[in-house]
Amino acid sequence: MGRPLKTAEFDATYYPAAAVSFVFMLYLFKVLSPKISARVSERYNLLSAEQQVDWNVRVVSTVHATLVSSMCAYSLIYDNEISEEPIWWDAPVVRTSCAIVVGYMAADLVVMTIHYKHIGEAFYFFHHGASMYAYYYVMTYGVLAYFANYRLIAEFSTPFVNQRWFLAVLGSSKSSPVFVGNGIAMAVTFFAVRIAVMPVYWHKVYSVYGTEPFNRLGHIQLVLVLTCAVLDIINLFWFFKIFSGARKVLAMFLNNESAVSNSGSSVSLKNTFGHPHKE
Repeated sequence: MGRPLKTAEFDATYYPAAAVSFVFMLYLFKVLSPKISARVSERYNLLSAEQQVDWNVRVVSTVHATLVSSMCAYSLIYDNEISEEPIWWDAPVVRTSCAIVVGYMAADLVVMTIHYKHIGEAFYFFHHGASMYAYYYVMTYGVLAYFANYRLIAEFSTPFVNQRWFLAVLGSSKSSPVFVGNGIAMAVTFFAVRIAVMPVYWHKVYSVYGTEPFNRLGHIQLVLVLTCAVLDIINLFWFFKIFSGARKVLAMFLNNESAVSNSGSSVSLKNTFGHPHKE
């Protein structure tokens, strides 16, 4: 499944995977998602041009997250060597995952740049830049596979984040059980895979810091420490926003449930499953 490495040597073996990922993600955004979405959901055709761009971006994001999460889970379950040799173990599945991520993020940056007025956000540029910088080294040199795969756990939360937006656009009330359930799942999952894992990750970094394998990394040490620190700061910022939003939605749901039980009328139920409130 893998092999130990002695030195960090340039290897472009996984570059074609990154190129295929880049082209496919752009094709999915520009061609596949609009065609499939228009057939699957009548609501898609009623969206504004800006909303359709956002819709297609989130379809691409969900497909990418599902693929990478599956590969991440596979490595966590079956590739035990990367945890035993976290720095110098060459793991093909992890390197392929990193190549897919680099291709996806490059495509996403292109789309965000073109449609910056509608979907652009500065934090995403910082996030993508830091991520591509880190995963480039794993993809190219094969080092730090354990740490890269550990960071990819974060993608498990992405589908829930995108689903919240889809539910709102499709007319699901923010106080409906489906919307609230997804919001709770989003907040819990985001916390579990992006926030709660931080102490474990940094403890592992501390355990290898200053060791001979770590010192052999040279300047690549910055990927392990500085880049991941930037990503964690961004994740903390995002979690604060998600937690605040989830708390408001849960309070709205509880108030609505209380109104239903007190009145016993169908009016409150209609509000629960009606159109979403404005952001």
